[in-house]
Amino acid sequence: MPLLWCSLFVYVLGLGHYAFEHTHALGTLWAELVAAGTETSQLWAVLTGDRHGLTPATTFALGFDVPPALGTVAALEWYVLVGGLLGGAIALVGLGRLAWQETVRGPITMGETVVLAIALALAAGLTGGPLLAGTVLLPFCFGVVVHHTRRLPGWTPSYLYVLPVFGPAAGIALGVAGSATLPLEIVAFGLLPIVGGLWLPLRATIRKRFGR
Repeated sequence: MPLLWCSLFVYVLGLGHYAFEHTHALGTLWAELVAAGTETSQLWAVLTGDRHGLTPATTFALGFDVPPALGTVAALEWYVLVGGLLGGAIALVGLGRLAWQETVRGPITMGETVVLAIALALAAGLTGGPLLAGTVLLPFCFGVVVHHTRRLPGWTPSYLYVLPVFGPAAGIALGVAGSATLPLEIVAFGLLPIVGGLWLPLRATIRKRFGR
C-alpha cells in the first residue's frame, strides 16, 4: 500500500500548489459561500456565477514553464528531454526483463511499477507540475496495485476502486474540450480523487489489521 499513499501524497501536493497560487481567489470564494448560507440556490449561483479568479484546473495542470536555469532550451527540446526520461525508464524495465526473465512479456511486477511510477512522476512533474504528476500517478498506481492484488490468493479488490482516481484525468479531458465548469472541477479534482482514493488504502489497512 505505500505506493498508493505516495501517489495520493503527490496529488495532494499538487492541490496544495494550486491552492497556494490561488489563496486570495479561494478566500473570496469561501467568503461568498459562507454568505450564501444554507440556501441551495444561492450556493449554486455562487459556484456557477463566475470563477472568482480561479484558473481552470486544466490550464494550471498543463501549464508549461521552462525552468529559469534552462531558459535557453526550447519548449520542443524540453519535451524531447522529458520524453527521453520516460522512454529510458521503459527501456530499463524491458532490458531488466530480458536479462532476468529472457522475455519482455508477463504481468508487471511491483519493482517495475516503482521504476515506472518514478519516471511518470518526474516526466509529468517537469511538464506541468505536481498536479499533473499526481493526475498521472493515481490511476497508474491504483490500477497496478489492484491488478497485482487480484493475482494473489485471498482478497480480490474490485477494479471499481480505480474509477474515482480517474477523476482528475476526466477533468482535464473536459477542460481540453471546453466543457469544464467550477462545480465539475471541484468534483473531478477534489471529491473523487481524495474521498474515492482514500477508500482503497483504508479498506486494505482495515482488512490487514482486522481481517475484514
